[in-house]
Amino acid sequence: MRAIVPLCVACALLAAGCGGSSASQSSSGEVKELVVAVDAPFSRDAYLGRTIVNGVRLALLNQVVSVGKDPYRFRVVRYDNAHSPSRAVADTRRAVAQHAVAIVTDGTGVDATWKIANRARIPICIVYDGATGLVDPAKRPNVFRIAPTNHGIAFRLAEYLVPKRLKVAFLTDDTGYGRGGLAALDHAFSQNTSSVATRIQIPSTVTDLAPQILQARRSGATALLVWAQPSAIAEAVIAARSSGWDVPVYTPPAGEDPLVRQALAGHPEWMDGLTFAAGRMTAEQGPGPFLAFKRSYEQVFGAQKAGVRTREGRPVTQPPDYAMYPFDCVNVLATALKAAGSTDGEAVLSALNEVSVQGANGDLRGFNRVSHEGVVDDDVYFARFSGMTHRPVKDDALSATLPVIPQEG
Repeated sequence: MRAIVPLCVACALLAAGCGGSSASQSSSGEVKELVVAVDAPFSRDAYLGRTIVNGVRLALLNQVVSVGKDPYRFRVVRYDNAHSPSRAVADTRRAVAQHAVAIVTDGTGVDATWKIANRARIPICIVYDGATGLVDPAKRPNVFRIAPTNHGIAFRLAEYLVPKRLKVAFLTDDTGYGRGGLAALDHAFSQNTSSVATRIQIPSTVTDLAPQILQARRSGATALLVWAQPSAIAEAVIAARSSGWDVPVYTPPAGEDPLVRQALAGHPEWMDGLTFAAGRMTAEQGPGPFLAFKRSYEQVFGAQKAGVRTREGRPVTQPPDYAMYPFDCVNVLATALKAAGSTDGEAVLSALNEVSVQGANGDLRGFNRVSHEGVVDDDVYFARFSGMTHRPVKDDALSATLPVIPQEG
């Protein structure tokens, strides 16, 4: 098994895999600079923004990569889109003005920003939002994604929930994340419409969801599937549990966000049983590669504190699972720069369709001309919370084979 090794060597991954060199190896001695822009919701979801930018920084830490005959260092520039498409547009224009070689984003505003970036031939890599339509190699040749797709998550949820004979109420918020989730859920459950009790939209700015939860309960729902931002997921759980409704709750990856647990810290028992679907942290090679990546991440940035404690009073830490996607994305970019032998946008975009790297969890990451998706649709597992930590469920074939990743500091 070829594992990603601890930090002292892991941060040489780009140099080793992409023909990186030190400044002393340059014939001119001059090390040039390439800007990688990170656009994420730092002010609205600090955990997500921090996780994305740290994944990028870890991949690029102290690296000098040879592109043609010239060595280049990377400089990471961060922009806060605050989950606002209009701010994402402004951020993209600023990244273009900075001559960024790539933009790494959670996915906010890509429906508009891809055109701006494409005119400058700058690749965009989405590392969180899985909405269908954001990625289209024919229509949006500069947009790539390394993250689980909504299509894959929704179909895995349908595959998991329909046999349980549950009547599921879809609660989706009015953000792009929620709307994209609802579209994917409707498609996934289209052959099993009898399993859907109702569809309810959650206002993303409302802090009391008691009316919506009452509506779901009166519909005859026996399960809630809340596809929304973390704050809305927490409000849905609070409204259900405070009314005495012990209904099972399922979520997309946003349910893993520490914001959900922090909002429920006053009633930690309300988190018990919440089940989320997400891209699996470990692959066929076993847990070795991801655990090595986790060690490397924590050596640089420290353990990600979830801000809550276990029943025994131990602090809970958050595995850097959503840091591995920007980490992998930037590694693919660096490999493409090496293969292109140029920083020309057209050459880099072409090379991105031809290269691949070993990802942080041991999976192969890369794209081709017919697919700009770096995570396969069925690479999704389910985990359930108990005592503020989560572990893979036992009643799903894939999940049952996965190890428990340590989460106690």
